[in-house]
This record gives sequence, C-alpha cells and structure tokens, in this order.
Amino acid sequence: MDYSVKHYIKHLPMQVMREQYQDRDKHLGYCRQCPRYDKIWSCPPLSIDVEEFLGQYSWAYLVCSKINLDSGLIQSTAGTKNINDIGWDIMSAVKLDMDDRLRQLEASVPGSITLSATACNLCEECTRKSGLPCCQPDKMRYAIDAFGFKIVDITKDVFSIDIQWTTDRLPEYYTLVHGFLTKDEVSEALWSEIIGKG
Repeated sequence: MDYSVKHYIKHLPMQVMREQYQDRDKHLGYCRQCPRYDKIWSCPPLSIDVEEFLGQYSWAYLVCSKINLDSGLIQSTAGTKNINDIGWDIMSAVKLDMDDRLRQLEASVPGSITLSATACNLCEECTRKSGLPCCQPDKMRYAIDAFGFKIVDITKDVFSIDIQWTTDRLPEYYTLVHGFLTKDEVSEALWSEIIGKG
C-alpha cells in the first residue's frame, strides 16, 4: 500500500465546538464558490434547519485521520497531470472507510449522527443535480464543513496538525476530519472497538 493511516479522537462540548469553531456566514461564502454548491445533498445549501439539527446534540466527537503517503509514491507521481486525482482517490478510500465505521457506531449510540469529512461521494453523480431526492438517505451524511465548522482551525488547534495541500506533487500527508455528534458521552471501549479496527 502507498499510504498508512492513523486516527486521532477528541471530543468537545457542542457549545464549545460551535463557539470556537463555527463561522457559518464566512464559510458559506467559500461554499458558494465551490463547484459542488447546490449540486450534492451533503453540501450547502442544506435542506435542514441547521439550528434545530445541531441543537439536538451535547457532544462533538472529532475523528482526525492522518494519511501518511509513501515517499516512493510522492516521488514517482511528482509533476504528473492527474496528481489531484491520485490524492483524491486515496482520500476517498479513507473517507468511505471511516464513514462506514461511524455509521456502525451510530447503531450502538442512540441519538447520534455522523458528519462526514468533505462532500458525500457514495454515488457517481448526485441526484440533486437532477432535482431528485437522495437515493441513499440511509447512508448519506452531511459534510462537517457544510455547517460552517472551520476544519483548518480544528485540525491545528485540537489535533496539533497543520493541513498540507497538493501542489505539483503530493504532500507528505493528508488529513480528514469527521464529526460524530451525540447526546451523551461515548465510552472509550466503544470507540476502540470501531476505530481501533485496522
């Protein structure tokens, strides 16, 4: 494999998460410039009442996946035309795996919900483009940044990791941050059972 993944977990009271790491107005400005805006169900403009949705939860668990890339992969792909596709394929595989693990955890934690790292990528093309409802509503989860949560700040402040970006070469690592919102705290044993796999 051309990469390895290490997962880190922290949790904050929802009030602290919102006060320190949410800026919906500013972030929605960025979202409007994104090609996914109004084209993917997990992304803005959201079809739910954000205040009502977030108001149900007392705790925000954050799962940061640090994806360390193999130096041979970084060197062999430097300057290639599809460099962004290579990076996205790696991040997508890790994201889909964590999405699946956190949906499993939801089944063990009543009243919990996952916020996915980045936009939903379950389907080749989202039905929202055609004005149709989501075809996998049981699996689709809203993107954590769709609520205006500042991922760069979270990654730096909470996990002490600086985000790296693809340029004309792959970075040393990528980071993905998932959210897991709950009404009550979750035991470490339960986290180990789900996140500790692989």
